[in-house]
Amino acid sequence: MDKIRVGIIGCGAFAKAEHLPNCYKNPKIEILWCCSRSQSNRDYAEKKYHPRRLTPNADDVFQDPSCDMVILAVPHNLHLEMIEKAAQHKKHILCEKPMSMNTLESYRIVGAVQKAGVKLCVDYNRRFAPSILDLKNTYLKHRSDPQPTPWKFMQTSEREVLEEEKISMLMMSINDESSTYRPVHIDYVKGGGQIIGEGCHWLDLSCYILEDEPIIISATGSSRMNYIITMEFRTGHKACIFFSSNGTFDYPKELYHLTDNGALFINHCFTENEFYGLGEPMRKIYPLQFDDLPETGKEGGSLGYVCKLRERAKIYAASGKKKWIDLAPDKGHYNLLDTFVDSIINDTPSPINEIDGSRATYLSMRAIESIRLGKPLPVNQEDYNFLIA
Repeated sequence: MDKIRVGIIGCGAFAKAEHLPNCYKNPKIEILWCCSRSQSNRDYAEKKYHPRRLTPNADDVFQDPSCDMVILAVPHNLHLEMIEKAAQHKKHILCEKPMSMNTLESYRIVGAVQKAGVKLCVDYNRRFAPSILDLKNTYLKHRSDPQPTPWKFMQTSEREVLEEEKISMLMMSINDESSTYRPVHIDYVKGGGQIIGEGCHWLDLSCYILEDEPIIISATGSSRMNYIITMEFRTGHKACIFFSSNGTFDYPKELYHLTDNGALFINHCFTENEFYGLGEPMRKIYPLQFDDLPETGKEGGSLGYVCKLRERAKIYAASGKKKWIDLAPDKGHYNLLDTFVDSIINDTPSPINEIDGSRATYLSMRAIESIRLGKPLPVNQEDYNFLIA
């Protein structure tokens, strides 16, 4: 199999931003189908990406024996139905997050794909962002063999090192802007709110970076808007997700701080990493995935990205809100797609499988329940890592 023939189901805003251009760019993929109930979206896909077939009916894609894989970019509440149909027709599946809306849906999805023998990948793309991969590798190398810099002022030689000094602390600060939310995002049934719809990203990423399983989760705030989630992991590591919908996209959305054994690792919205406590301070800059303002913010990194964001805002206002400049940091979408396609071609494990998707949904639901009950809750592996009879 030299090419994977893909059907993209759902050709709205996100598919236009990521799935369509990434599939078109990938030499291992042929865009076989574009499916959308919207005629204008089908026309857009046909004009720009030239799929072999177009349809408003997803069943046409599922029933085509020449289609190898489907990409599901549909509302969250349709994922279960679509995944079960895809598995029934032996299609491999790349599904947008969240994979499922609750634990029962996760159980059905895990059973469907495992019994059908198809691969499922959940689009938790941040795992494949170049800056995140670099940060994680640097952090794990330090964690396995901490080397304090010789010029540090230290008094620990006068006392025993405490257990809590040996753990990692991860802080994820999310600056979101609620004016961009469509009603479906916060609809209780269709979207589920910002924990199930967006928080799942950072719940998954925390487990991935720390390479650990959470045992306790606690949350406060609102499941559909502003919230704070904290997790304690099996080895004692801690993670905190601070999500604000009251911010502004004049500034980058995500900032991660990770500390471990006298070192600090910082990621500025996938554009820049800073490492301290490993010797000389290090600053590393990463190119954007899409950059239609190459002459603005040439210094790159977080500062360069801010300059580009502000220039885009000026152009948008001056055009009467008609001209939108394409800017996006590399959050790993293309790399994840490419890795999943390789797993199909080479018959290797999916990079982010149905159990990963099940865990992220479960943690999201536990966080929501913690808000409602006003107390921390245990995390039980049997509630997401299912045994399917």
